[in-house]
Amino acid sequence: MASDGGYNSVDLTWSQCSKAQLLNFYSAGKAECVKNVPELGGSLQGWKPGLYYGVDDQCRIAFGSTATACSFASNDMATCRALSCHIIPGDGSSCTRLLVPLLDGTECGPNQWCLKGQCVSPSKLSSSMVVHGSWSAWSTFSPCSRTCGGGVTFRKRACNNPRPAFGGRECVGEDTEAELCHRQSCKSNQLEFMAQQCSDTDHQSLSVSPYSASVYSWIPAIGFTSGDAQCKLTCRSSQEDFLVSRGAQFVDGTRCEPDNPVPAGSVTACLSGKCQLFGCDGVLNSGKMEDVCGVCGGNGSTCQHISGTYTGGDTKGTVYFLGSTVLVNDEYVVAGNGDMALNTTQPSPLEESRVIYRLYLTSELLPHQEDLTLSGPITDKIHIRVSGPSASSYMLNAEALNICLVIKKIVCYSSRDMIYGQNTVL
Repeated sequence: MASDGGYNSVDLTWSQCSKAQLLNFYSAGKAECVKNVPELGGSLQGWKPGLYYGVDDQCRIAFGSTATACSFASNDMATCRALSCHIIPGDGSSCTRLLVPLLDGTECGPNQWCLKGQCVSPSKLSSSMVVHGSWSAWSTFSPCSRTCGGGVTFRKRACNNPRPAFGGRECVGEDTEAELCHRQSCKSNQLEFMAQQCSDTDHQSLSVSPYSASVYSWIPAIGFTSGDAQCKLTCRSSQEDFLVSRGAQFVDGTRCEPDNPVPAGSVTACLSGKCQLFGCDGVLNSGKMEDVCGVCGGNGSTCQHISGTYTGGDTKGTVYFLGSTVLVNDEYVVAGNGDMALNTTQPSPLEESRVIYRLYLTSELLPHQEDLTLSGPITDKIHIRVSGPSASSYMLNAEALNICLVIKKIVCYSSRDMIYGQNTVL
């Protein structure tokens, strides 16, 4: 591995039979070809092995496929003078040291690399030593992480062919490509898929003090966390209402709530413990979004805008528009059960097809406007009901209820004072 020869205690040691065969081969005078050393072409620094084999790679060569670089430093010897590795899987408390220098070109600190057993910085090197990073080949795509509901398949590459060193440039571009797969609906929705992963940890006790452990029931932490933090398998105790990470991460493809608004038609899903944005085409960071007609990457030319206003109606009467209706269960009724919630999303913020209700108040905290948005295209019938026991008890001061639906064309409907019983709109 280094200037004094290679060493391996597990994977690459010679068997006694191989050793005997090799000695016989050399002693018989059949190995004269090894004395014909070809001239090294190209730039010498481009061949520095540490640029291609990092410390983890060197540990695997020396101690076996499960070995990794030591995660803590020892002050009794310079970093580049010995190879230190964790050799027992899962044991990060101890390291085994091999007294051979790290390969030239191995990174030994921020903007520092090993050369002849010394950890040096670019300022001590000539400009001809600069090595720019280059990508490895792409891996094959991983299997889809889910069988339905939209899992993720991905492939990766690494900036290690060679690694950037001695002040060289990092690789340009992404190290991961991913896309959604198996997007057909499951029997359960996205929230239930997340909830199942939380509840699967119910049997794992939680130590709340050094002397006791308790068992809790775990539910999704929707509304309490978002973004990358949500993808760390963060769940909420249903009994005492606190948050805990119940594992490394949610299954890739588990939907997550983004920290910021996302473009129309985009999907946010967990990937390797991070909340990632997939375009409407299902491709990671593609930037593709739906136009106002609900067409992915469209220009808004495939639909038309229709608007109307309704200002009256008989108590318990029904008004139909466009000759069709859409059924929304009682739990989706505007301000459900008479509660004036400012923000309501059904069945959950994780669903790609959802009903979003927003209530806007005046400075005097009186109802000013309601927005009801249904993501489309909608193929089923929908009934939207706005009701109240009396004109004075429900949204009397509301200026308008704005309903925007995407069916085969955009339909925006504005209704004033729809407070007299039930009104079905579409």
